[in-house]
Amino acid sequence: MKNKKNLILFIAIVAIGLGLILTGFILNIVLKNNFVATEAVKKYKPGFYIYLLEIVGALIFLLSFGYLYTYLQEKYNLKKMTIKQMAVIGVFSALSIILYYFGKFNLPIFPSWLDIQFSEIPALIISFMYGPVSGILIILVRFFCKLPGTSTVGVGEMADLLIGLTLIIVSGLIYKKHKNIKGAVNALIFGMLAATVVATISNWLLLIPAYKGIAGYPQALLTGGMDLIISGNKGVVTDDNFMVYYLFIGVVPFNLLRYSLVFTITFLLYKRLHMLINHIVGDFDEEEVIVEENN
Repeated sequence: MKNKKNLILFIAIVAIGLGLILTGFILNIVLKNNFVATEAVKKYKPGFYIYLLEIVGALIFLLSFGYLYTYLQEKYNLKKMTIKQMAVIGVFSALSIILYYFGKFNLPIFPSWLDIQFSEIPALIISFMYGPVSGILIILVRFFCKLPGTSTVGVGEMADLLIGLTLIIVSGLIYKKHKNIKGAVNALIFGMLAATVVATISNWLLLIPAYKGIAGYPQALLTGGMDLIISGNKGVVTDDNFMVYYLFIGVVPFNLLRYSLVFTITFLLYKRLHMLINHIVGDFDEEEVIVEENN
């Protein structure tokens, strides 16, 4: 009964968080399309409060994962982490941060602000080794290390955090239940699809509004950046249809490609690193490796 209560609280808090984000998005549309109202309240800087509302909604959404962790811990009997495991998580957290800052690049077929980067690989490997909670810790560490350099008052980092948590939770839980090659493939595929959906929604409701409203990116710059990648059709992307083109020609294929690369590397590295690390820290799980080899 108590465990069901934690699940209900998780769902309720998620609904509140998403409700605040959607409310901010709707208010922004109303103010944008109502010139008289916008002029009347412009001196109060409503855009700031709208984005603040969305940030609070995202924070509430994140806090809900505490109840999700409690629910999963009781349902799946999650083990407590040892000091050695925490040390490994710390090392992989550092690797994730290094990969984020020094292991990213752009592709000319996507807008210049979309970076191919591999900082989720350490979190995925650890979530497969020690469970999704360990991977979540790495994503949180990466978030707090990225936050000081934000150009969107934390909105971009918050969206990135939501995407990373979705990726780790979905992939980690599936692999935790099916620890074999088929389970790993399914975990990576469903993790990729879930993360792409969240990335698309985040760009639509959070990132692009934040870049325009907080960072001060002009719409013409965003539209022009998207227009450049549609070869031979310059002028097709306009301010009015930008979001449709951006989401379905930019965000969706970009994330599918990026996560395909991330998952391929993770799949190739995981087994070797798992055995090596477990031997080094003296936490070798022979039975689990045998299961993986036999599948």
